This record gives sequence, C-alpha cells and structure tokens, in this order.
Amino acid sequence: MEQGKVFSMIHVKERVLNGGTIAVMVDGVLDEAGVMVLKDVFGQHLPEKRKVLLDLEGVVHVTREGIGFLYEIREAVNITNLPEFVKLENRARKI
Repeated sequence: MEQGKVFSMIHVKERVLNGGTIAVMVDGVLDEAGVMVLKDVFGQHLPEKRKVLLDLEGVVHVTREGIGFLYEIREAVNITNLPEFVKLENRARKI
C-alpha cells in the first residue's frame, strides 16, 4: 500500500422491515464508488415502488459526489441518521 493513499470503503446491508419497507444501512465512506453501489441497490427497489429507508448512521465521510447523490434521492427515500456535517436543504442547483 502506498503511503498517503486513501482507500474508501462502503458497507451496505439491506433488511425488510414491517410493512415491506426496505431498510438500507450504510457504513463507511459515501464517495463516487459508494454512490455507484447505492444506485444499484436502489435500482432494485425504487422501480418496484417499494418504500426505502436509508440509514446513514455508520457513515464517517461524504464526498461532493455523495452529497449530490443524497440530494437527488432525498424525495424518493426516507433518509435517517444524516450526519451533522451533511446539509441537503441549502444545496445550490447547477444551472
């Protein structure tokens, strides 16, 4: 391993809750690679009109790409345990 190089990791766990809601628990770093993983997960559930709960309790860092993804999906899923360092409501839209 090169010194000073950061390898990001994301761990995703899915669970079916009462009423058929899909809980997606995320641990680690939500970066570009993590966004791709979550897009695959949500691609299985959202087209089926399932309720999805995204639990970010274990997330330790979110990159610009991660914040953009959360902003895009904020109305389609219920996001819980959003880290204090992530603000979605005041994000400027690209023109």
